[in-house]
Amino acid sequence: MKKINFALVSFLSLMLLNGCVKDEKYEVAPTPVVEDKVVINEVYSRGTPEAPDWVEIYNHSDVQVDISGYKIYDSGGESGAKPKKEFPAGSVIQPQGFLVIVADDGTESGFGISSTGEQLWLANAAGEVVDQLTVTAMEETQSYGRYPDGDANVQLLNTITRGTSNSPGVAPEKIKINEIYSTGTAENPDWIEVYNAGTTAVDLAAYKIYDLGGQSGSKPKKVFPAGTSLAPGAFFVIVVDDADASGFGLSSNGEKVWLEKGDGTVTDSVEFPALEEGQSFGRYADGQPNLQVLFVPTPGAANDNSNPTPVANLKLNEVYSRGVETDPDWVEVFNAGTGSVDMSGWKIYDAGGQSGSKPKKEFPAGSVLAPGEWIIIVVDDADASGFGLSSNGEKIWLENSSSTLVDSVEFPALDENTSFGRYPDGTDNWQVLNVVTKGAANDNSTPPPAIIVKMNEMFSKGVETDPDWIEIYNASTVAVDLSGYKIYDSGGQSGSKPKKEFPAGTTIEAGGFFVIVVDDADASGFGLSSSGEEVWLEDASGAVIDNAVFPAMVDGQSYGRKPDGSDNMVIFTEITRGTSNNNAATLPKRK
Repeated sequence: MKKINFALVSFLSLMLLNGCVKDEKYEVAPTPVVEDKVVINEVYSRGTPEAPDWVEIYNHSDVQVDISGYKIYDSGGESGAKPKKEFPAGSVIQPQGFLVIVADDGTESGFGISSTGEQLWLANAAGEVVDQLTVTAMEETQSYGRYPDGDANVQLLNTITRGTSNSPGVAPEKIKINEIYSTGTAENPDWIEVYNAGTTAVDLAAYKIYDLGGQSGSKPKKVFPAGTSLAPGAFFVIVVDDADASGFGLSSNGEKVWLEKGDGTVTDSVEFPALEEGQSFGRYADGQPNLQVLFVPTPGAANDNSNPTPVANLKLNEVYSRGVETDPDWVEVFNAGTGSVDMSGWKIYDAGGQSGSKPKKEFPAGSVLAPGEWIIIVVDDADASGFGLSSNGEKIWLENSSSTLVDSVEFPALDENTSFGRYPDGTDNWQVLNVVTKGAANDNSTPPPAIIVKMNEMFSKGVETDPDWIEIYNASTVAVDLSGYKIYDSGGQSGSKPKKEFPAGTTIEAGGFFVIVVDDADASGFGLSSSGEEVWLEDASGAVIDNAVFPAMVDGQSYGRKPDGSDNMVIFTEITRGTSNNNAATLPKRK
């Protein structure tokens, strides 16, 4: 019979009566161990509700052993905080045989074995401790136990042999995608770092790494160089954005990458987010499940999760050059950095300030711009430093309080409804923006459909049963709500009488017509002059969107556009109230 003397080990614990909590460690007082024929031989701590944690007992003697009344327990049972788990009556182990007991069985004496490691005890029916084993952390595919069976040597076992003879097995290859750098340049291209989290060296020659192109088969997967051996705890950096057919640039907006072995088995994958210059994405600590943005890229070295030093990074972000008196030209500045910036003394200017022919425009004292925020400076003001932005485009500059140039941009000609800006904010991508976003995140959406509403036909020879009217035409591609729109002649234009408002809820479909009677009994009513006059149409904001001067007409005539909505105005001898003018007869134009 083998004689096994185990070192005295001490741990002390406090446990809840309803079970041992995983991932806690305990210290207990030394426990005398008496010689016995059975030992704790193999332990599995990575169980699930369907396949719970278990302990295997081994009989290292040449005779059968009855272990009825033996008990197995962790620090909860050792401290008395909960009952010890007892082997069922009649439990017998044959010589050199095994018996497995489920530890985490949901009973009062059940206990989950900590996934980070803990100590277990085995006591005989007399309550004497006959074995104890300190279990370490293990992976899902590993157990911990004695090799050979019953021996004093304990180790991680890479082959789980529950109820059979233990085997050390082959240590699994544990190559992890450890760090990703996606904001590379021509001099420092995108790269991925892999890390050997295992216990044996691994030949990476047949390993492959790839993004969606390789995953979908639209391009080759990138193979690691032949002869690349990675020792335990070592790093290897592979440049992925190279000139090879398998090269792939990592998206600055984030994407997914995969790592596979030579047999095609995917061993790891990581989906990384959008990263800024000077950032990487990786595991901390190396090889661990936790992935995060890293502010200190460490290619080929241990990852560093230090907090970044606040960095100032102010950018010209949006330019609006088609200002009016009520909303003059302006420039937006964005803080793309990680620290707040006091902009007192910062200056912005165009060619006048750059040449020295006029002062540079200074930001107001005390202007502080926090990370991710915007500040608007009106440049076209009455100050000596004021400058209007050219509607044909020009260049502007931004400098800090030390007169160091920080940013500049040359913007193109813009129309009334567009600006020029970075999308997304703070990036290098400048474009014409169809949605002006003063002091807010830039928007590169397609422009909303243009609203084109015209006075299309005018009838000034009304009678009591058919008063004067004006027909409105929607030349837009979408329906238009006319609520709040107004129509009027010189009385409304001068303010001597109210403007006639369209009825609330009046909607005109794309390509549709709406007739409004203007010569009614309302205070805003106005008859159209038989000698001709001017009429105006304004939208709900009060902006004049159309006006027309119609001539004198006789009975049976109207005046309007042919074709509908065009600039061509004619006298019609065929009145088409509420329908298309396109085919109506007209008076010949005077030569």
